[in-house]
Amino acid sequence: MDDTYRPAARLREGWFVARDDGSFQEIVSLVQIVAPVGLAMVELADGFKAAIPHTREVNCRTAAEMASNA
Repeated sequence: MDDTYRPAARLREGWFVARDDGSFQEIVSLVQIVAPVGLAMVELADGFKAAIPHTREVNCRTAAEMASNA
C-alpha cells in the first residue's frame, strides 16, 4: 500500500500512524487543540505520546485501510 499523508488536524482515534521502524501503531487517545496553537496530542497503542502541529503531514492509515492491507 502506498504511503498516505494527511494533516495532523485530520487524525482520528482508531487510525494508525507510521513509526520510524516502518510499523503502524493505533491512536488510542487524541485531543485536538485549536487555540491558541493548533496541535494534535496523540497517544499510540505502544505508549508513545506526541504533540503534532496541525499543519504537519502525518503518514497514517484509517482502520479500513489497515484491514484492506492485511
